[in-house]
Amino acid sequence: GDNQDLVRMAREFKVSYDIVEQTAKLGRLPVVNFAAGGIATPADAAYLMSLGCDGIFVGSGIFNANDAAERARAIVLATTFWNETDKVKEAQKMIDERQSMLGLDVKTLELRMQDRGGSA
Repeated sequence: GDNQDLVRMAREFKVSYDIVEQTAKLGRLPVVNFAAGGIATPADAAYLMSLGCDGIFVGSGIFNANDAAERARAIVLATTFWNETDKVKEAQKMIDERQSMLGLDVKTLELRMQDRGGSA
């Protein structure tokens, strides 16, 4: 039966039965986007969800922002309700887009690329 096939597949691919079962139900692999330096606004998050991602991962650019807590709440709102335009607009208004992805000032970094690693 189907259950035995799923168990066999889980063993063959050395993955949990749960992920094989979920993949079979979805008819596709569940995909979470792990992108460095890409998700800065609620609109970014909603856009990725509209492309078919099952979730997104945000990094230090969000958590080091001046408005980190509010920005995180806004991104969660936009990710949850990505297909509801009014909710995405509401989420986008929660943040100051001028503060998005300000980046790092290379001059203030302690370690420069040419100085890392061992001796030459």
